[in-house]
Amino acid sequence: MSKLGWISDEDLERALVKFRNAAASALDDARRRQQKNVIDPFLSLLIASTFSIDKREVLTRFQESESAVRGMSNALGHFHQDVLSGVEGWVNHDAGYDLECESQRAIAEIKNKHNTMNASNRDKVAGDLDTAVRVKGRGWRGYLVIIVPRTSKRYEKRLRTQRPVFEIDGTSFYENVTGTPSALHDLFSVLCNELTGSQEIADYCQGLMKAAIPQ
Repeated sequence: MSKLGWISDEDLERALVKFRNAAASALDDARRRQQKNVIDPFLSLLIASTFSIDKREVLTRFQESESAVRGMSNALGHFHQDVLSGVEGWVNHDAGYDLECESQRAIAEIKNKHNTMNASNRDKVAGDLDTAVRVKGRGWRGYLVIIVPRTSKRYEKRLRTQRPVFEIDGTSFYENVTGTPSALHDLFSVLCNELTGSQEIADYCQGLMKAAIPQ
């Protein structure tokens, strides 16, 4: 039996490998930027003072990590796209939006966190989904999926578009796709086992999950 009942272990592992590679690339890119770009000495001094850093190598690693995290956050959106496209009936689309399901007549754009878009970007995504729904035809719906919403509550709200386009939290969308109410939380538990060997870190991140992501 698979680790998750709604996706094969092979598809999940494929998404994980791709995500690990993207995270490693984000760190490599951060290191290259550190070597190529002019580093702000005032900010470096402030960081060292604020975080009580007294070793050069620790400060350098801190600066690399701060830069790499942004790239890793972007990779998370692609990871969820890869995972959900492994569910039967759902496929990657990429051009114009991320996912499509013919049987549910649904298309979706995945965003990892609520603050990754400003108002202008949100309007553009909504407009692109509205256009795509018009092209797909009657009965189709578009979803802007926010995996980590602003508050730990489920929601689905109609956006100001001519056609049925909705914003929805990640937990609710995962349930819509998989038929399993706990699908997103189950995925996170698997990731805790796959990505960390520290029980302390796993427990801490599970606490963050419960606080940030609706059940």
